[in-house]
Amino acid sequence: MKSVKVFNLKFSQYILFFLLLIAAGCSSSQSTMYKPSDGEAGWNIDVTKKDGLTDEFICKINGTTVISASFPFIGDNFEKSGTYKGKKVKMNGYKSSTTITGADGKVQSTDKFQIRVFIDDQLVDKFDF
Repeated sequence: MKSVKVFNLKFSQYILFFLLLIAAGCSSSQSTMYKPSDGEAGWNIDVTKKDGLTDEFICKINGTTVISASFPFIGDNFEKSGTYKGKKVKMNGYKSSTTITGADGKVQSTDKFQIRVFIDDQLVDKFDF
């Protein structure tokens, strides 16, 4: 009986580890630098896409989460705002979907995303996922 409990515990640990690997593999990140006009040191802007039901995007500046937004269930864009060091930060997201029917009749759909980051209404960069 004890060996069955140990086996179940080990099996559960392996399943948990596997799920964590899958979750970690389901995100991608891109970054750029922004140089404030006041001569301050450059800011590292990082946009991460977390795959899921609504495709969440997270904008971090120098490691601080400034904006987190997801695409709505119905719709192909979003816009969210935040602030960092007194500057207005805006993140726009756009999604385009493509559907292809193969010779075998199978339908395959793919989504492409573009995230734009603005600081004080000036485009900093575009991120394509």
